[in-house]
Amino acid sequence: MATPARRIAAEVLMRVAQGGAFANLALDSALRQAGVLEPREAALATELTYGVLRWQLQLDRALAAHSDRALDDLDEPVRVALRLGAFELLHHEKVPARAAVNEAVEVAKELKAARATGFVNAVLRRLSETRAAPEPPSREADPVGHVAALTAHPRWIVERWFRLLGPQEAEQMCAADQQQAPATVRVARRKATVAQAQEALRQAGIESRPGRYSPDALILAAGAPPALDIEGHEQGLFQAQDEAAQLVSLFAAPERTARVLDACAAPGGKACHLAEIADRGSVLAVDLHARKAGAIREAARRLDLPNLTARAADATLPIPEVAEESFDLVLLDAPCSGLGTLRRHPEVKLRRTPEDVDRLARLQAALLASVQRYVRPGGILVYALCTLMAEECDEQVQRFLTAFPAFHVDRPPPGFPPDCLDRDCMRTLPYRTGTDAFFAARLRRTA
Repeated sequence: MATPARRIAAEVLMRVAQGGAFANLALDSALRQAGVLEPREAALATELTYGVLRWQLQLDRALAAHSDRALDDLDEPVRVALRLGAFELLHHEKVPARAAVNEAVEVAKELKAARATGFVNAVLRRLSETRAAPEPPSREADPVGHVAALTAHPRWIVERWFRLLGPQEAEQMCAADQQQAPATVRVARRKATVAQAQEALRQAGIESRPGRYSPDALILAAGAPPALDIEGHEQGLFQAQDEAAQLVSLFAAPERTARVLDACAAPGGKACHLAEIADRGSVLAVDLHARKAGAIREAARRLDLPNLTARAADATLPIPEVAEESFDLVLLDAPCSGLGTLRRHPEVKLRRTPEDVDRLARLQAALLASVQRYVRPGGILVYALCTLMAEECDEQVQRFLTAFPAFHVDRPPPGFPPDCLDRDCMRTLPYRTGTDAFFAARLRRTA
């Protein structure tokens, strides 16, 4: 039998490939279902799962060089077994080649692909002779292809990063995507100070350090369990949220008495943060799905935020019983390509296409046109996304300003970290800030 770590990783990879699951959620679920598991096995399951997804394009190139069958023609269980074996051969130098091959064969059996074990064994044995991926294209002849192969990114994404950031920083961006993001929580202002939350985490056996930018952030030490499983979460001391996502609320900077609309609010981290900042005002959190709106209400209860209400509504349409020009701040954290979160969600780069970016840009434009009606004269519309794609970010803002000349780009709030800014917009980059990549623009309504 395959080891528990490899069985869990294979199960999660199957769910990601066939069911469209997010790896983090599928892995958390699988680890809970596994019951009592040695910490070493849980850590290995995590490393294998994320490692295969991060390096899948490289692994497939290496496997294709030693296979007489196209990977696209193979059944998913066979691809999963091959990729797990290839990842260990290419990225786990201390694992003996024979052990890596044998474990992959056992994984194929576990996934009910026993008839393919001879094929899996043969391909991986050939790869084990070199334990190396094919050389990337020449940097001089094909710089985009070189970085794409070197960092296991789709070529079209690397091309976009080259245009946005230039070759050197594009390569830094892709390299940063291949690193595991640290687990980060936002301390709930109404329930605890940062020092109190840090002590509660320490009592639970988890060390942490303050964030670099957000005064509410704590960065958890490597190996920390999901925030939901940490003592203190249910008591409302903190909420899982990347530091860049926290910065969006600080960039919005509502007054304490502000009336706030969060128009696409799930999973609710920003809505809760805004309710903590506008503690004498109110926050209306809207999401398309009733289940997600319910989860936001539950988070507000846990964090003791009576000034936050949530409801299900389609923000591309007029929101029932909500008056136009009635909010001081409207936040549109719009659905996007999510390519700024590849450190946490490496599967996203394997799923997204250029057509997705165009489709999402159209949805974002529709949402902006709809929610701008709720901003009072003199109020602020904050447009935010966890991506850097120009079509979704800067170009989207310019199209909006052309269509709605009553708005203009407003300056950042005083004291906002300068290395998280690009001109007057917020832009965080993992290789510079150590956070997810986020973009946000403050758009003030003048009339």
